[in-house]
Amino acid sequence: MPDPGTICVVASFALFEMAVGVIISFLVRQSDEQRLGQEREDEAKLSDAIKQLDERCYGDERCSAADECSICLGRYEADDKVRRLKCGHEYHSECIEQWARCKGLDAACPLCTRPLFPPRTCAPPIVSSQSAPAITML
Repeated sequence: MPDPGTICVVASFALFEMAVGVIISFLVRQSDEQRLGQEREDEAKLSDAIKQLDERCYGDERCSAADECSICLGRYEADDKVRRLKCGHEYHSECIEQWARCKGLDAACPLCTRPLFPPRTCAPPIVSSQSAPAITML
């Protein structure tokens, strides 16, 4: 019969391993949920940003003289929906939307590389009004 101390050590080690496994599973799940939440938020921001791009029908007097989309290389047809970027370049609406979704919020004009959307701003760091306790080494 094994020594009771050995059984206690083995049981403690097994419980420790199980606890570590549960903690790791929890942390992985939490990280995945945060990542998915951020992806959903970025997708919503991207959709809103795309809607802000100027859209018009080709043939409108406000359209440029270009006669083809430089993304798909297809010729513009009368009444095609085109989006005009801030840089002045125009593309089929579907083409530039797909381009932007592929590139994300950092998308740039395919021709001149000017950003399609305003730069993202980060939240200012949170500064505590209380100073951190001093750490002294003895």
